[in-house]
Amino acid sequence: MNTNNKSNMSGLTVRGHLRVLLEQDWYTLRELSQEVRVSEKDLLGHLEHLRRSAKAGGAVFEVDAPLCLACGFNFTARNRLQRPGRCPKCRSTRISKGRYRLIV
Repeated sequence: MNTNNKSNMSGLTVRGHLRVLLEQDWYTLRELSQEVRVSEKDLLGHLEHLRRSAKAGGAVFEVDAPLCLACGFNFTARNRLQRPGRCPKCRSTRISKGRYRLIV
């Protein structure tokens, strides 16, 4: 997490703040929540909007997909941004967190 630009982002909207952060580095949902001070549940809607607007604007919204820590199943085909509840292969609930970034 990069906290050097906090003073520069005080006038931005939540989505503007998210955009600036995601253009700099990979972030998990929890890290974004702490940076922007918005609940993880509310951030999902903002991230979904950023994904659609990035696609329309020519940017790329990248997702480093979650991974099952028990069997290694990779959730790359998953379209939802929310962390999966359990693995479809082994039914384990030990799932890594996905990470997000924006390439302009």
